[in-house]
Amino acid sequence: FEWRISYKLDPLAKNMFGWLMNLFSKLFDSSAEKNTGENWVGPDGTESGPGVPENWYLTYEGPMPIVEDIYEPNYGVDRGNGAIPIEFYIDKWGIPDGFGNTDYERDIAENKKLNQLS
Repeated sequence: FEWRISYKLDPLAKNMFGWLMNLFSKLFDSSAEKNTGENWVGPDGTESGPGVPENWYLTYEGPMPIVEDIYEPNYGVDRGNGAIPIEFYIDKWGIPDGFGNTDYERDIAENKKLNQLS
C-alpha cells in the first residue's frame, strides 16, 4: 500500500490532491469547497479536478488561469482539469509571463500576428 501526494493526474497513485486542498482550505480559512468525487470548487467558483470535462476552458469566464508548465500542446494550469491548449490560451489571454520560449509557442504567436495583418 502506498500513499503519494500527486499533482495533476496520476492514475497509478492514490490522488490525494483534492483532499490536501480541502485540508488547506480549512486550515487557512479559504473559500475553496470540496465537491463530489475527486473534484473541488476553488475560490473563484471554478470546478477543478480530474473529473472536469476536457473542454472546460471553452465556457470558462474567470480570470486568466496561472500557467504552471508546458505539456505540448497544452499549458498546465491551476484550474479546470489542469490543461488548456496552448493555441487557445494565447488567442484568449496572450503569452503568459515566463513562457513563450518554445518554438511551438513562437509559431502560434507568429501565426496570430499574421492572421491579424490579413
